[in-house]
Amino acid sequence: MGKLLTEYSNNLKKKYQARNKLKAILTKKSPKRKNILENNLGRKKLNRQNKKVNSQIKDKIYQATHKLVDKAQVIAAEDLTSPIASKKLGKNVTRRLSAWTKGEIANALDTISRRRGSSVILVNSAYTSQMDSRYGILKGKRSFDSFHCFDGVVLQADENAARNVLARLHDSEIDRWTPHQRVKSILLERTERHRLGLLNQDSSCNSLELSTESE
Repeated sequence: MGKLLTEYSNNLKKKYQARNKLKAILTKKSPKRKNILENNLGRKKLNRQNKKVNSQIKDKIYQATHKLVDKAQVIAAEDLTSPIASKKLGKNVTRRLSAWTKGEIANALDTISRRRGSSVILVNSAYTSQMDSRYGILKGKRSFDSFHCFDGVVLQADENAARNVLARLHDSEIDRWTPHQRVKSILLERTERHRLGLLNQDSSCNSLELSTESE
C-alpha cells in the first residue's frame, strides 16, 4: 500500500501544480484563457482517477486486515484518531497518510475484528518509530525502510515500529492518553538506564515476544 500511496500522492501533487499554473494564466489577459476554461480545469477525469485509486487503497487495507486477523486474536494498534504533525513528518508524508486513509484503516480494524471475533486495543503511538525495539529505548535513527541501531545493527523500520506498538500493550508507564512530552521523558530515562546497564530487560520487545510464544 505504501508504494501505491506514494505513486498516487506524487502524481496528484504534479497534477495540482499544473492546474495551479493554468489558474494563474486565467488571472491575465491571455488568448489561451477561453481554451483553458473549456478544456483543462474540469474535474470529471480527476474525480474518476481519485475514485479508482481510493478503491484500490481500500481493497489493500481490507485484504491486509483479514490476513492480520487470520493470525491474531488480540491486536495492538496505534490510535489513528490523533492528528498528523505535518511539521515533523513533512508535507509529502502527511499527504500520503491522509485522514481518509487513516479512517479506512481504523474502520477495517474495527469491522473485521468484530465480525471475526478478534479484539483491537489502541495504544499510544508517540515515538514508536524512533525506538530500538530490542531494548525499548529512544536510541537509533530511522532512514526510509531501515532503522539504524546504536550498535550498528540495522532493522526493518516498519517491523521495528510494530514491535514497539506491541510492547505498548503491556507498558505500565505509558497508556493511550499519556502526553507525548511525558512519553519522551520516560523513554529518555529508560535510555539512560540502559546506558548505565540498569534497564530491566524484561521490558524489551524480545522478552515480550518470548513470553508470548511460551504461552
